[in-house]
Formats: sequence, structure tokens, C-alpha cells
Amino acid sequence: MRRFHSFYGHPEDIVAALGQEKVLPVATDLITQFNPAVPDHDAAVRALELIATEVAPALGWKPAPTSEPASAGV
Repeated sequence: MRRFHSFYGHPEDIVAALGQEKVLPVATDLITQFNPAVPDHDAAVRALELIATEVAPALGWKPAPTSEPASAGV
């Protein structure tokens, strides 16, 4: 898997492995996915949460700021 620049494991392991990638500092996109063989919906959601809350922020990603929802005139 490493030969194809694919990483797996706990979030900290993935962050460490990606940190060793020489092209990461100049990359403009990072495509992530969880194991498609994850057995149930809850496990799939948890995998996506780990990518968004642990892996991506450790690599410097920040979510776009959210604006206040528009008032419905109430």
C-alpha cells in the first residue's frame, strides 16, 4: 500500500506517514476515503469524522468559516 501512497491505521499513524511525504507541502488536493468494506453506517460515519477532526486538521486544514444563517424575517 505504501508504494501506492496509500495509508491506513489510526489517525496519528496516518498523519505521521503523510508527514513523511515529500510532495505534501506543495500538494493542492488530498483525496481521502475510508475502507469501503466498513460493515455498518455508524462505522462509516466515524471514519469520516476521524478524517475531518483529526487527520485533516493535523495536516493544516481548517474548515471554512460559517456565517450566521439568514434571518427569516421573524
